Amino acid sequence: METLWQRRPRFLGGLGHIEHLWLRRPKWLFRGMHLLSIPAVPFEVLHLTPTVLGLLKRQKEFKPAITGLSNTYTIGGISDRGHDFLFPGSLSNLLDETVEDEKHEGEMALTKLADILKGNPGRLVRYRNTQIHTAEGDDDDRSHHRDLPKTALTLDDPEQWTISWTNYRGVYRDALPLSEHMAETLTDVEAANKGFWPTIAEHGLAYNLLILQKARSANISALKEQHIGGWTDTLDAAYEAGSLFVIDLSVFQHVKPHKADGFDRFTPSTTIYLEQDRSTKALTPISIRVSRHDGPSTYFVPSDPAWLYAVQAAKVSVTVWGIWLGHVYHWHIVTAAMQMTMYNTFSADHPVYQLMQPQSQHLMGFDAVLLLAWKTIGPPTSITNPRRYLRLSDRFAQGRNFFDDDPKATLLRFGITEEDFTVDTPWDRFPTAGRLLRIWDMTEAYITVFVDETYSDDAAVLSDRFLQSWMRSSAKKRKGNIRGLPALNSRAALKAVLTSLIYRLTAHGATRLNPSLNPVETFVANYPPCLQKTDIPSPDAHISTEELLAYLPKTGVIGKMVRFYYVFVFSSPYEPFIPEGGEGENLFFPGGIEEPRNAALVAFRESIVEFINDYEPEQPQRHQWPLSIET
Repeated sequence: METLWQRRPRFLGGLGHIEHLWLRRPKWLFRGMHLLSIPAVPFEVLHLTPTVLGLLKRQKEFKPAITGLSNTYTIGGISDRGHDFLFPGSLSNLLDETVEDEKHEGEMALTKLADILKGNPGRLVRYRNTQIHTAEGDDDDRSHHRDLPKTALTLDDPEQWTISWTNYRGVYRDALPLSEHMAETLTDVEAANKGFWPTIAEHGLAYNLLILQKARSANISALKEQHIGGWTDTLDAAYEAGSLFVIDLSVFQHVKPHKADGFDRFTPSTTIYLEQDRSTKALTPISIRVSRHDGPSTYFVPSDPAWLYAVQAAKVSVTVWGIWLGHVYHWHIVTAAMQMTMYNTFSADHPVYQLMQPQSQHLMGFDAVLLLAWKTIGPPTSITNPRRYLRLSDRFAQGRNFFDDDPKATLLRFGITEEDFTVDTPWDRFPTAGRLLRIWDMTEAYITVFVDETYSDDAAVLSDRFLQSWMRSSAKKRKGNIRGLPALNSRAALKAVLTSLIYRLTAHGATRLNPSLNPVETFVANYPPCLQKTDIPSPDAHISTEELLAYLPKTGVIGKMVRFYYVFVFSSPYEPFIPEGGEGENLFFPGGIEEPRNAALVAFRESIVEFINDYEPEQPQRHQWPLSIET
């Protein structure tokens, strides 16, 4: 039996009821999975068809970028173009829609879903069950590599990571001057240490990488206990000087390695300690703990011969945290549950519905399709099926409240201040934090006007029975299951909830701007999605560059990561945040441009345009920022 919530909202008229099939309750729905902490994950039938069709269209949109992976490489003694190493089948077959057997696996999975939706939607629940209720064993399918060895190769040289830079729109040309420096992080300890934090601080926007904590009296005991086998005088000295920072990614301690496409995928559990130069504000890693689910922790320091392995292991855990927790949990999971209860509470003429609905068009559908086509459209991490992701998210959600996801709350909780990361301009040593806070402040200004113009006083908020019903539904365990929502007894409380929600919906849009992924993330060694060997070497093991590369993603995994990235940056939004007719078009509220809430919306859009201009001044993509969360 499943928790089934059926309602016929007035705004749907004759379209019929919405089926909201919660994927978390009752606790035995997933054959023994006890998912008690994760917010409800909606399975929205009405949103599936446009999402599947939209994703199929995007498969075609980014094909010019795939074609542009045309530089020649020699890997494993084989010389060929980049795309022939990254993707199964020849390029001509990959791009030829008439060759069904060679069609990209993600496109085939989406086509199958589209056929089910067109032919017999009743089959959808059965199809969902076959995808979600998969066995917990390894997904060891070697068929992709049996006759296609070029997608199963380890790179021979660090500079070959440029294989995923496309010539399309000049990405390879513009990025090439950076390749030598990036490659050095795989061969030179000084380069690896110098580049580790800036890669996160400057290029962590798409992954919402607010993961840095300052070591303080409130957390130092716990940090020492976790790092008990590797705590050193150097760490103590950095702490006493107020210069010790940590990235704790021990959430992956229970994530087992798994096989996919015939190869291991491993996400290590890591804790990274960094020391700050108090004058330059630069951070350098000085100790890294690496472990897996079934073994003790191994502690590395920069003088260890195997230090470069530890740095790459840390990069993997950063990447996997960024994908599944920083991005998907923060911006997709919690937000979709709140959208679900919004749709089931408000009529179309309610102001909160008018505020949220335009930015709530595609997220629920995308999340459902991701669960249904996980292996083929998801990134190639060790989280190889949706059950594993739901378990990870449930563990992450334990004790986690709604406002814990907000950037200001996160930075405050972690002891991260503007003063510690400013030299010349605010946050110039942690630009990711500064950019997310800027989006937050723009959102807060917009929501402040909305609430003040919609509700005359606190009593008006308290007396809105629809608002109260929305909060109750969102908090109930068998509905939204979101903890920490406030009592909506004031305008301030409503502003806090709506700012958090609209911020998540809006901040996600930055991930579709080209600099969010090109060229740093697409040089996949900077953000590797997995290790492909599961052993953890001894710190004193002398690991050659060739041996280090064998731990990192193979050509086929690089190809899967490239496709994942290209969906974001080389396809058009279904509907842009900035209307093509200008900021004053497609207003959300009745009353025209003179209505204060519409004027605030226009100002919000203008602030996003300014953000885009500052973020990519040479080629600002003002229409690439989507109105809703689509990917």
